[in-house]
Amino acid sequence: MEFKKIQLNGFKSFADKTNFLIEDGLTGIVGPNGCGKSNIVESLRWVMGETSAKSMRGSGMEDVIFSGTSNKTSKNIAEVSVTVANENNEGPVQFRDLDEISVRRKIEKDKGSKFYINNKEVRARDAQMFFADLSTGAHSPSMISQGRIGALVTAKPTDRRAILEEAAGISGLHVRRHEAELRLGAAENNLKRADELRRQQEKQLANLQKQAEEATKYKNMSDEIKKIEAGLYYLKLLEIDKEIKIENEINTEAEGEVSGFNEKISEIENFIKTETEKVNPLREKNIENLSKIQRLNLELQGLDEENTRIQDEIENIKKSLRTFDEDINREKGIVIDANSNEKRLKEEKSELIEIDSKYYDTEKKSNEDLDNSKNKLRKEIDKVKELINLQKNSEAIIVLENCQLIIEEYADSYSKNQNIKKDSVKRNERISIIDKEIESWKNLLSNSEKMVSELTDRKNKLNLQLEKLDNQPKLQAEKKGQISEGLRISEKEKEDNESIIHSTDEKIDTLRAQLNEVQEQSIQIRERKASSGATIEGLKKRKSDLIDRITSELNLTEENILENSNLYGIEDLPDAVNQEDLLDKKRQEREKLGSVNLKADEETNKYEAEIKKMEQDRADLVSAIVKLKDSINELNQKGRERLIEAFEKVNRKFNEVYTKLFNGGNAKLELVDSEDPLEAGLEMLVSPPGKRLQSITLLSGGEQALTALSLIFAVFLTNPSPICVLDEVDAPLDDANVTRFCSLLEELIKITNTKFIIVTHHALTMSKMNRLYGVTMPEKGISQLVAVDLQKAESMVA
Repeated sequence: MEFKKIQLNGFKSFADKTNFLIEDGLTGIVGPNGCGKSNIVESLRWVMGETSAKSMRGSGMEDVIFSGTSNKTSKNIAEVSVTVANENNEGPVQFRDLDEISVRRKIEKDKGSKFYINNKEVRARDAQMFFADLSTGAHSPSMISQGRIGALVTAKPTDRRAILEEAAGISGLHVRRHEAELRLGAAENNLKRADELRRQQEKQLANLQKQAEEATKYKNMSDEIKKIEAGLYYLKLLEIDKEIKIENEINTEAEGEVSGFNEKISEIENFIKTETEKVNPLREKNIENLSKIQRLNLELQGLDEENTRIQDEIENIKKSLRTFDEDINREKGIVIDANSNEKRLKEEKSELIEIDSKYYDTEKKSNEDLDNSKNKLRKEIDKVKELINLQKNSEAIIVLENCQLIIEEYADSYSKNQNIKKDSVKRNERISIIDKEIESWKNLLSNSEKMVSELTDRKNKLNLQLEKLDNQPKLQAEKKGQISEGLRISEKEKEDNESIIHSTDEKIDTLRAQLNEVQEQSIQIRERKASSGATIEGLKKRKSDLIDRITSELNLTEENILENSNLYGIEDLPDAVNQEDLLDKKRQEREKLGSVNLKADEETNKYEAEIKKMEQDRADLVSAIVKLKDSINELNQKGRERLIEAFEKVNRKFNEVYTKLFNGGNAKLELVDSEDPLEAGLEMLVSPPGKRLQSITLLSGGEQALTALSLIFAVFLTNPSPICVLDEVDAPLDDANVTRFCSLLEELIKITNTKFIIVTHHALTMSKMNRLYGVTMPEKGISQLVAVDLQKAESMVA
């Protein structure tokens, strides 16, 4: 797995959303003190599950939220996320199918912090275990913050063992073993509670068995009362059935009268339907005629509008033709001017070239005169220098006076020469301008000729269009006559149909009046029938409610209520009053029994089932305890094997790295304080070049730092972590040791896939980085990142 990016938002001094890209090789973080460099390192430890506010340099965990400045308000939320690529499908089992994993931690004031993996909320322990399985984490030896080097030197051997566990890849072993031991303790406590609870249940079972005998007597008497109640309900059902029978006879008589009226109503409705069916086609035809009339009127209106539009279009075409004639004449004039100007400019150019060729000999003669004057002057000056050297000053003065004449002659020749050259330059400049003007007139001539051709084509097209439009008025007049004739025929047919529809509507109105009268008589009979039906429904509802009570109270139906009552087999049934008296008598006898636990039988069965389940649960707990103990022993066994194997590898690598950093000497590791590797401490015994083997605490500050770095890098070579953070670890080192430290880092990135993030103030360390992130504070209290890729910069310079 590869760490790709850290994103901070509202975390400490990073008020705005900031992306810190983690790329291959060495990434440096630089900046002045107090600018927020270490906040980037702390954000990584925080998202990995750091729980100590003190480690975050705060009094409470909410101190990591941006607290505001004089110009920017504080925030209520801080959020940090880490993106991890998983292209090789490695890492924890549950994440191996994912190509990218995002771990995010969010804290809100007064609400605490939450962890998310791929936007799904998880426990803090889940996030911590995720990073522990990657051989990293908030307290991993790969996260070396300020003071951590010194802490590693002064740490107890047992605390120093954590770096060995990192190399063995068993960082999560203690956590998992602790969880298993907690589950084991909980299982043993549950076993004790289960035994105690079972004894209590057995005592309660004995009491319930006595109560069950009293409940049996009570239930027998209740069964007898239930039969008497069933007999009473049976008598009430018989009374309701008798009343329903009488109302049904009344309802049947009304049904016959309703049938007669229904036949008469049906006959009238058929007459109305026949007349309506005759007139409906005519109504539909009239609707069609009306639509047709509207359509023809619109067509006439459209023809008038089309005729107007055609006349306007003819006028516009004629106007355009006049405009085209004017444009063509104008462009032809431009063609004439272009030809004339081109000819004039060519003649001027020929004259200038001819003049320039005539002046060539003059310019050559002027150059020769100028050179002769220059040579004479140089000879006279040399002669003066020679006379002065011979101390013939008077003769030198005479020669100098002669030089004055030569200088005047040279000045005159120089002036003439320059005038000739200036005239030649002006002629050449004019020739160049003439060439440009000729080219410009040629372009104008070409464009005008092209425009004349285009305008002529467009004029011809408009003439063809005008010829077509001249024939349109005649065609429209013929079409208008046809539409007017169709409009007259449709209006005549519409008037005839409306007359027939009116007479038929009057006949239908008469039939509907007769229908209303018959329907009124039918309604009266129906109301009498409905009243009888409502009475029947009410009786049925009473019967249904009574049956529901029988079902709910006695759990019986209408079919089996008699056979479950005290009246079953009796020919002369008693009346309902006597049955109710018998029921009251039996209820009084039952009340004399007093309070009885009716659920004693159920509770007895329940306790027996619970006791049986407890026995099964106890067996499961015993089995779970055995499995947990076996799991703990297995974890310990595997942990010891991997820790011993890692110890041997790290011990060898420790000596190799130490020798490189110190240019000699030797170092070794020892397990102390316990025979169990999982509980033993880790001691470092080192011997710098020229010194005896001694404890690390006796070394100087720089030697201690190099020794601690040797151990850290030995771990990386044994079990490389995907990321390593070194926060100002080079501070106590001199330039020579910083150089060896940087060389070792370069070797590590070649043989491992570990990505290094190094916070430094040292120029040598900065020069070895592949890229640098500068942390600045353009606004006091707010940090920003500035990135520089040194590899790309070097390639650009090369």
